[in-house]
Amino acid sequence: MYWWDFVLFTLTFNGLLNEKNRPAELIARFLDEKLRSGNKGTSEEELEGTLDKVLVLFRFIQGKDVFEAFYKKDLAKRLLLGKSASIDAEKSMISRLKTECGSQFTNKLEGMFKDIELSKEINESFKQSSQARTKLPSGIEMSVHVLTTGYWPTYPPMDVRLPHELNVYQDIFKEFYLSKYSGRRLMWQNSLGHCVLKAEFPKGKKELAVSLFQTVVLMLFNDAERLSFQDIKDATSIEDKELRRTLQSLACGKVRVLQKLPKGRDVEDGDSFVFNDAFTAPLYRIKVNAIQMKETVEENTSTTERVFQDRQYQIDAAIVRIMKTRKVLSHTLLITELFQQLKFPIKPTDLKKRIESLIDREYLERDKNNSQIYNYLA
Repeated sequence: MYWWDFVLFTLTFNGLLNEKNRPAELIARFLDEKLRSGNKGTSEEELEGTLDKVLVLFRFIQGKDVFEAFYKKDLAKRLLLGKSASIDAEKSMISRLKTECGSQFTNKLEGMFKDIELSKEINESFKQSSQARTKLPSGIEMSVHVLTTGYWPTYPPMDVRLPHELNVYQDIFKEFYLSKYSGRRLMWQNSLGHCVLKAEFPKGKKELAVSLFQTVVLMLFNDAERLSFQDIKDATSIEDKELRRTLQSLACGKVRVLQKLPKGRDVEDGDSFVFNDAFTAPLYRIKVNAIQMKETVEENTSTTERVFQDRQYQIDAAIVRIMKTRKVLSHTLLITELFQQLKFPIKPTDLKKRIESLIDREYLERDKNNSQIYNYLA
């Protein structure tokens, strides 16, 4: 069975027999797999051919806003982690989507690329600035992605108490950035940060590719031989579940740069941690994988919920737009116009709920003589 047959098979049984939004998610995931670096053995020509075939399927899916949400989430990871197999292929896919759906559909996706390109210029300018030359702590290099809030997926803020060196770097960059772009506000997204740490083990020096949370925990062991779970929690201020996942990745995964006492797979309140003096590995640079949440349940549910929330806003806006123009309209004609304007599948019962909501909020009212007619309230 070829991949083309497989995708059709998957869409038929998982999409048509189960739910309308599933095919959109599956196509976005398939594209993420093809556009992600590490996709060996595929030439540029073959990749372009694959994108053309995927676009044929894309034309038939109803929930294009669901596709856009999952595609944007995966694209963000590829761009921020430098995991794209080909930037040209990425832009080629967005060009195809723009031709198919219009510029409004791809506006945010194009904005993400603009942010990445502008961030490179900002970082170069920062390195040449007087703040960087005179104030930066030695031995640390930092690159910052400045992201426009409206373009990127929503990331929940996660607090962490950074080491002094990283705090100083952040403050100096913030001073530089706000002096160049006055009136803007920077909000650091700690959950997206990643670092390369130089570590000295008795059996040799290594470079550890880790998340920002992993970095904060590991740097505590520069000044301590043994730390309890509570010690680490108090010192880092990392949220409890996130801290447990972080410690699991460092002490219970494949790359164990820390040792957990007592041994075990789960991190308990009474556990302690020590630096693993016996650590060894054949490679010089080692990726310490984070323990991921169940993406298929938690993250996918969150993405789908945001799509449905956005749909409610679009329905409300469409109803108000139509009624503002028409002033008075029957229920049947309003529903008909909404079906013509909205680009995603929707049930009449869902539209009725949004109409009721707008009546409750006094955007509309029922005609006193005919309950099937709505009046617009200015």
